[in-house]
Amino acid sequence: MFSPMNSRHFTERVNENGVRYWVLSTRVAPIQQGFYFVNSGFSEDGRYLWFYCAFLPAAGHCAGVVDFLTDEVRWFPETRGSGWMVDPLTGNLYWGCGQGIYMRTPHPQDRAVQIAELPEEAVRARVQEAGTHLTFTPDRKEILADLQTCFGSIVGTFSVKDGSFTEWYHTKPGTPYNHAQMCPTNGDLCMCAHEISYNPTTGKNDKPALTEEGIYPRLQLIGRDGSREMRKPYKNAATHEWWAADGKSIYYCSSESIVQDRLGEHEAEVVCHIPIEGGNGTWHAHCTEDEKYFVVDGSHPYAGKTWWRGCPSTVRFYNRESGKLIDVVSYNPVVEGWTPEKPSIYHIDPHPRFVVGDRYVTFTTTVCGRVDVGIAETSQLIELSR
Repeated sequence: MFSPMNSRHFTERVNENGVRYWVLSTRVAPIQQGFYFVNSGFSEDGRYLWFYCAFLPAAGHCAGVVDFLTDEVRWFPETRGSGWMVDPLTGNLYWGCGQGIYMRTPHPQDRAVQIAELPEEAVRARVQEAGTHLTFTPDRKEILADLQTCFGSIVGTFSVKDGSFTEWYHTKPGTPYNHAQMCPTNGDLCMCAHEISYNPTTGKNDKPALTEEGIYPRLQLIGRDGSREMRKPYKNAATHEWWAADGKSIYYCSSESIVQDRLGEHEAEVVCHIPIEGGNGTWHAHCTEDEKYFVVDGSHPYAGKTWWRGCPSTVRFYNRESGKLIDVVSYNPVVEGWTPEKPSIYHIDPHPRFVVGDRYVTFTTTVCGRVDVGIAETSQLIELSR
């Protein structure tokens, strides 16, 4: 079977510090991105790599796939929607749209299959997308989704077998919960993000006010029984959270730090501090299953701003055992045509994450002057960071 290192569709690049990585150079869309870091775009056997496709000037994405057994690349326009998730065992793709939850195989002769319809309440509210980032329950029998309506967010699970929907939690109007992620070891627990508040009078999203307890409410744990627990973040700041593989911790970015919250304990622990002068050192991050190694992206300053959609960025690797930090991609430049005044309409942050049993790191890169999918080998990064 082919791999990113010997496939005809990938081109090798070398970072200024000698780190080698590979870019998907075959084009099926003007914009090609790696998956958002919550979900892996790979099947667990490494045969299929799904990625986002976008076509200017249209907003939104659909998905393409690399088949490393046949060394072919395809894209599927019918996969437009949100929440894309790959079944790690089959390589099939799941996603949500206004009609419900759908699935398709990587094979072009197959057609998309509807897995579930949206619940009636969501249909009446004219929900346009079904889920920020779909995730499976540990037994893969259900799919967790957050449905955003003007009457609040509905968090619950769809049965893969019969499409039935089980509501777990419903927020109050003006209180959106998104980025729902199932605990990898507990099918009755998920995590949501309360990052914004919706003002029905102005129709705008605003950063949420502090709660009555004085806690920034980003980190919300939701139970199947309707229970809710708000975790107090480090220095009252948290973004872009993810589950540890054992389900015993949640990690998140806080200012310029990566933070670990061991559930059941009250105090969060800083894993590492990664500043970038004039920019933002920690946007998104992810760790290996053993929690020894981390990848993180961040922004470089540009035109007097610390961040804007399409700004210069970096991808880094942190070795928790040695305490050493190295660049994977030192500088992702601005793509021609995007400026702070006219930013990208696409979410092109690198979003690095570990995939295929931590064998690779996938990310989005602009080193070729366009938006591309990048892949690096974890073993190389470990060796260079000892």
